Formats: sequence, C-alpha cells, structure tokens
Amino acid sequence: MYCSIDKIDLAAKVDGKPIAVQTDHRSRDEILDAPELSVLFAMARIVNARAQLADDGHRDAAVHYVVPEEPPQMLREALAAAGGTLSIGETPYERRGEHARLEQLAGGSPHAVGMLADRTFEELARRAAARVGVRDLAMALRMLEDQTYADPPARDDELAYWTRVLELSALAGELLRTKYAGRWVQSDRSLVPFGFQLTATETLMFPTNRAQRVVEDGRAESLFLLLIAIEESLQRPTAGRLMPSLRDRRDVILDEIVWRPVVSDDAPPDLPIIVCGVDGESTFGMLRKEALPKPPEAALAEAYANLADEEVQLDDVLGGEGDARIIVVSGSFYAAEKVLDREFMRSLHDDLGADLIAAAAPARGCLLVGKITDEPVSIARFAQLARARYDESGGRSISPAVLLVSDGRVAGYVRGPADPVPAEPQRSDVPGAPRSLWRRLFGRK
Repeated sequence: MYCSIDKIDLAAKVDGKPIAVQTDHRSRDEILDAPELSVLFAMARIVNARAQLADDGHRDAAVHYVVPEEPPQMLREALAAAGGTLSIGETPYERRGEHARLEQLAGGSPHAVGMLADRTFEELARRAAARVGVRDLAMALRMLEDQTYADPPARDDELAYWTRVLELSALAGELLRTKYAGRWVQSDRSLVPFGFQLTATETLMFPTNRAQRVVEDGRAESLFLLLIAIEESLQRPTAGRLMPSLRDRRDVILDEIVWRPVVSDDAPPDLPIIVCGVDGESTFGMLRKEALPKPPEAALAEAYANLADEEVQLDDVLGGEGDARIIVVSGSFYAAEKVLDREFMRSLHDDLGADLIAAAAPARGCLLVGKITDEPVSIARFAQLARARYDESGGRSISPAVLLVSDGRVAGYVRGPADPVPAEPQRSDVPGAPRSLWRRLFGRK
C-alpha cells in the first residue's frame, strides 16, 4: 500500500547492497487525484524506511520508490526532497532487480523535506476544510474531530487511518501558524516524521501524535487541547502547580526540557523518564529550560512535594492473592507518577509485606505494583499485565517496563529475553534483593 507510513514493503539487495523498496501501484491519474496525500505519504515512507535501515546498521542505504508508470512532477519533487530512488515498472526485486528503470533523483535533505511538507500541509488543510464543507479552519477541525469520534477509521485500514491523521494535523498546523507563526519541518520524534516548529521559541510541536490519539482514544483527546497547552506553556508558563510527569523518552526533545531518568542515564530506551511541567486547568505543559521559574532541582523538588499531596485509589487485580497480589493505583491523572512518591511507595511495601516490589507505569493514570518473589512466574505475570495495559492504552501509554522498588525508591529494572541488554546492575543498588532472584532476572550474580 502506498500509504504504509510505518512499514517497509520489501527488503532487498541491489548489487549486493541492502535497500528498502516502497511500492505505489497507483496510476498517474490516481496519484494526481490525491496530490497532497501522495506527497506526504511518499516522503514519510522514504524518511522512515531510511531511518529503519540506519538503525539496522545500514547507514546511507538507498530507498527505492516503485511506480508502474512515469509519475507526475509533484511526486518526483517529493522523492527528490527525501532523497529517494525512483523505480519505474513492475520489478522482481526479490530476485535481482535488473528490469527496473532506476533514477537517482538529485537532492535529498531534511530542509528540502521540511520546505515541501510545509507547503503541502497548508494545501491539505484547505482541501480538508473544503471536503467537510466550511472555509473556517477552526470549524473544519471541530467538524472533522466530531466525525472521527463518531466513526473512527480502523488502524488496519491504513489509507483511511493515515488520511484522517494527516488531515487533522494539517488543520491544527494552520491554526498554529495563524496564532503563533511557524512552519512544518522534518523530525524523527514522531512516527509521521514531521513536526510544527513555532517561530518565536523554536518549540517543536507534534500535531500528528495528537491526531493519532484523537483517532484511537476518541473524545478523551482533541487537537484543540494542543492549542490550549501551547497557550498555557508560552503565555502563562508558571501558572498552576509544578508536577512531575512520566514520559516515553522518544516522544520528547530532551535538549529543550527539564528531565531526569527514572533509574540511570544509561537505562534502556523503553524505560520512562521524568519531566517537569505545569499542571494547567485542562492540560499538562512540559516546561522548557528557559521558562523555569527556579533552578531545575528546586523545581523538581517542588513537583515531587505537590505529587505527595495527590490522592489516589488502590484496587487489587482480580485473582491475585498472597504472593501473587497486584495493586492497581488509579483515580488521578498523576496516578502513574506516584511511583516517584517515596512515602506512598513505602506504604505499599508495608501493604504487600515485601522489601522489594515491582512497579510499572503502563499508561497515564495507572500504576501497577506487585510483590517480587523468588519464582520467575510471578514477575512474568506482572510483566504480562503491564504489557497488556500498555498495549490497550493507545495515546495514553507510557511504558511497559517493569521497575524494581526498594525502600520506596525506584532502584532497578527487569529485563526479559527480548529486551535490550542493559549495563550490568550493581546488586548493592537494590538492598534486600535475593541473590537467586537477581540471577534469574538479570543473568548476573
């Protein structure tokens, strides 16, 4: 499918070198029927495929974009901006690829991608507004969100799903441009590799991430909340409580915000990080470093103190008794962050009767806590529950990682066979951890 933004259609080799092949079986006229989507899909597929090849150790590998016939000029422009190789004609890449008419298009740079994306998103916003029958972009966004809540496109219907994500994002981008000024740029911080950069502060926003949550989470999300969050963070950066927030480190630009690792700087990327921000009336806004009202450590200390005042609800997972007992902490937007509240976690040590407990923050407003025993099945059950909660949480997800808590503090993490191998932990970091359990969890003595 020409709209498979997050997939590589085919991995192949040409002249012994690995390449990615992205196919587009539409005719020239079909491509011209959806010019903005065709451009954005093509650039996203090339950028993402190249990034995946680089992650696999194949830096500067080529990405071939296959079309059955001579493409229109606007698609050529998109492929050139992204640095793709045009392949015309149906070609058996899995065998050799000698029948392809290949054309390495000149250029290719993040700047070129950003320039073309900026122009194309603007055009897509106008087309989306016309499609829903209004000229006012704010009204068009409201109407398109309402349509999405009523009948969200399924994730496996890639064309409908990604079209809706891009249309919602385009409308939000134009509202951002009108109010704050800015432009779309290429970014690797989003699955759809574009972000909207505000001119005045160079803050990078990700309407596409929020648009995905609108599709997946329904009325719990809105692109208008993104506009409110910007207003609160830029116009009133110190209004509201300072609070900590757990985030996936891949979803934030670390150089721009105040953050700390949950465990250590060299922890695996699937572990959440702690960011400091402002708890607004309807949103949480991460604080940029220059907007901090006080030194970072003082701000975080105040955030932790405010977290301690947050009231939460405790419930047991059904079927869990004795050593298999698992507690669900909920009832607050900051329930997951209660893992950072030392006195609260100490109370759970007492409740579970254990010096060492497991914790996971799979989703916003959810913290799982369980007793660690010397039996691998107990940690496996806990990890499965954390993964299930994470997978079902959509845009509210944080991390499926299992953390180890000792004396109320996060002191380590658990690795499974499929997880990245971390640096060897120091047993002294987690007082009271049984030696046999530590060996089973980490493969270390």
